[in-house]
Amino acid sequence: MDRAALSRTVRHLALFQVDSVNVFARAHEMPLFTRCGSYDPALLVDASTGRRPLLHETWAHVASLVDITLEPALRHRQASAVQEAWGEMLRISQERPDLVDEVVAQLARGPATARQVSAGERGMHPESWGWNWSQTKTALEWAWRSGRVAVAGRTASFEKVYALPERVLPPTIRSRPALSAREGHRALAARAVAALGVFTEDDLVDYFRTRRLPTRAALAELAEEGTVVPVTVDGQAGWWMRVGATVPRRIGAATLVSPFDPLIFHRPRALRLFDLDYRIEIYVPEHKRIFGYYSLPFLLGQDFVARVDLRARRQIGELEVAAVWREPGAEKSPDFPGWSAVARALADHLSVAASWRRLDRIRVTGVGDLAGQLAVALG
Repeated sequence: MDRAALSRTVRHLALFQVDSVNVFARAHEMPLFTRCGSYDPALLVDASTGRRPLLHETWAHVASLVDITLEPALRHRQASAVQEAWGEMLRISQERPDLVDEVVAQLARGPATARQVSAGERGMHPESWGWNWSQTKTALEWAWRSGRVAVAGRTASFEKVYALPERVLPPTIRSRPALSAREGHRALAARAVAALGVFTEDDLVDYFRTRRLPTRAALAELAEEGTVVPVTVDGQAGWWMRVGATVPRRIGAATLVSPFDPLIFHRPRALRLFDLDYRIEIYVPEHKRIFGYYSLPFLLGQDFVARVDLRARRQIGELEVAAVWREPGAEKSPDFPGWSAVARALADHLSVAASWRRLDRIRVTGVGDLAGQLAVALG
């Protein structure tokens, strides 16, 4: 995959959700692999931190790498960030704006993590003006959410590196006028429509986590101009479809999908469209987990047919399959190829996934009703 393919995917999806879990690959790295196959992760790093950025990390769906051309459409949210803030972030913004000003001023000396600012590496030590590390971090997060600072990248340990916006956003982006709230909602809705193809109003609201009433108004405008039309899905009303959306005769997918992928990150949509009832089990006690710590759904054709819980054992060059399960109800699909075929397709794809993560071998160590067949398929 090259930068041109990455650019096409960015134009299509508009965002990659960011998450810190790294047992196999980080969430923002997965959508490209799902759609384009193996690629050098340095390509994505350069696309978000290089001299010609295609993406920038901001608050959209949640923390996400977002198409940088959408930055003017998101400024109205930064201007009204106090309406979305909560807890300590809201308290500091209201009670200690002087401390937020001081943290922003520290970044005039150069990009820094919250830890570096807290340690006094960018000026006075925070304790000299009444802060500790957690307050420093909260103030920086508030300054980021409100647009006063930007994220210049991540450290090896995945800490945000904060910087002044002019150090992160290209002049060609910063010089563009901010869109009004109405215009911004319209622009974001149009990009979400392009990414989703078929959707409900709830799906549209969730994509960029926009407000319902202005998103509903934007949807009405898009319908009036003929960009979207109402449709039924399995006899159910309430769906919309982008005019001109491709309806393929056959889908030849065979790929892992992150639970934070735009295809399924809105769980009600995943359930309605794919019968995929997904729940993150990271915080579920181990003895109560059903599919594993961080299971990845496996898409074969147009159906999710399995879930696999992977561990990248980087020190020993091994991709461990800690659990692999048949997707409940997958065999009901008219396109279902049989469990042996599912196991072979998954084995082939895991070989690609292991190579992508620079792992030399695959080993099935765990449980699951597909584990035996997968082990055989892997040889």
